[in-house]
Amino acid sequence: MKSKISTAAVLALALSMCMGSAAYAGNSKYFIDVNDGSYGWSSDAVDYLCLKGIAKGTGDNKYSPGFPIERGDFVVLLNNSFDLGEFSGYKYGFSDVPDDSYYHTAIVNAKGSGVITDNFSFYPELPIMRGDAMGMLYRALDLNGYIKNATTDISMYSDADSIRDINGQMAVGTLTQMGIISGNGGKILYTDHMTRAEMAMIFYKTLSYMEENPVEKRKTGSESERAVTTANGKKVSAAEASEKANEEVIENPNADIVSGLSSKSGVVIDGETVKGIEGCDIKLQSASKNGVEVARKVNGTIANSTIHAKSANANAVYVNGKGSVNITDSNLYNSGSGSTVLKGAQGSEITASNCDINTNTKGSYVVKTGGKVTIDNSKIYISDANGIASEDNGEINIKGCDITANGVSNGLFVGTKGSNPDDGNTSEINVRNSNISGDRKTALFYSDKNNVKATLTNCSLDRIAYLVNSRASAVQTENVIEITLNAQQIEADVIAEEYTRVIINLTNGSVLKGSINEQNTAKYVEVNVESGSQLELTTNSYIDVLKYNDVIDIYENGYTIYYDKDNSKNDWLFNDDYQLANGGVLSPE
Repeated sequence: MKSKISTAAVLALALSMCMGSAAYAGNSKYFIDVNDGSYGWSSDAVDYLCLKGIAKGTGDNKYSPGFPIERGDFVVLLNNSFDLGEFSGYKYGFSDVPDDSYYHTAIVNAKGSGVITDNFSFYPELPIMRGDAMGMLYRALDLNGYIKNATTDISMYSDADSIRDINGQMAVGTLTQMGIISGNGGKILYTDHMTRAEMAMIFYKTLSYMEENPVEKRKTGSESERAVTTANGKKVSAAEASEKANEEVIENPNADIVSGLSSKSGVVIDGETVKGIEGCDIKLQSASKNGVEVARKVNGTIANSTIHAKSANANAVYVNGKGSVNITDSNLYNSGSGSTVLKGAQGSEITASNCDINTNTKGSYVVKTGGKVTIDNSKIYISDANGIASEDNGEINIKGCDITANGVSNGLFVGTKGSNPDDGNTSEINVRNSNISGDRKTALFYSDKNNVKATLTNCSLDRIAYLVNSRASAVQTENVIEITLNAQQIEADVIAEEYTRVIINLTNGSVLKGSINEQNTAKYVEVNVESGSQLELTTNSYIDVLKYNDVIDIYENGYTIYYDKDNSKNDWLFNDDYQLANGGVLSPE
């Protein structure tokens, strides 16, 4: 049986256990393993939490200060240290948090209040990472009115560049400014696990800060007690609003911003009766429908809402031609085959900030647009589904996002033909300052019968197999994939089929390590290496045209680079073999 260190019995027993323990040699009055030789720096914090009834030991007068704190246990501590409100488990539960678990109520409250931003699964028994703990603590403080002057300044930490998203920077910067965290040896160690000693210290400092800086208690209540503003401005309870909304979609002709709506139907933002939604919960159950639809030539807004397209061929959000929508602080997801989270017609525009976006069904997409989509400072989860697709001349911009991709079909970022199948169409995809994690099979860019122009800038990449993966399709159409790496390091291969022309530009100190067209299947491959950037090969590679200003920027590692002897751009090579600096050969093919 698993030995579990939990806070399940903390609230009832901790105070009496601490007071009844004998004082031992060392710094702690109650625990023999917190002393001058073992986490003595945390002794005051550990004893304080023990006396407050917030945390207890693990048995035999021990605290186990070096053990990690689990995610569920950390949230229990949050729930009992802050006023998070009371929320419904039906609406805010997780698939891996059973109703009868000791941490269920705490996790539901933290999710409902926005302290937890995860979706679907929470993994309560995994050790919590320091960064996740800091983020939850920051949001709990903010919820209760203790955040007065937020900052993203994390320059005091030598590993500050490991925190790429603005929310993480704000949590770390603000908690540091408040004196609640101070790092470890000049580093923040954002992805390390938090120990029980570290947990004690940050809660000790947090509670001390709250005592020294009191704020007016915020007004809270259960969901049934909270007032909701309906379309005509009348205040009703959330329960009443939900009951009426489930009968049908908005009936009121005087609506402006609709708030508090809970519905199984869709909402149309038409610019007249409805201009936007806020604080709504829409679970669309009809196939081939839209959770929220923005009418043609209308500018709409979505804020603090949950939109879930549950059926086949449905869209969470759909924007018609020349329409636009600005989405903030919302949860957007789909779970139906052939569905799309964010769908945009030609000429449409979608922006999403600080959102959680999730798709996990075969044949579904996160984004599919013939217009323009911009997503920033958001979390994107893709599991066993398609990725982020730009149709025809569509444009997709991703910045400051955390993207997790498992079982993604073909490629994470896709250029595809849609309703305007002209041969000259080019999908534009720009990704910068984002964290991207794959499953060791993931390809970043894929072309589906359309030209692609992509730029990857200063992203953190993990378990990425291919920079380009373009295989033969049923429709044998020639296409061009041009990828610019800007201040980007990546270790990944390039593979393409006989109808694909690949152009790779390495700029601004970029490094590409991998094999390029090893099987010689691509129609054409060109690699341009700007001075100061670097190409490092891991196999023999077929590169029709290789351009570089300085041979020292090429690391062929004893492999052969085959060039196209018939291409006029290679006339200066005179169809000869050339020995390269690192034991390789540049040879005509």
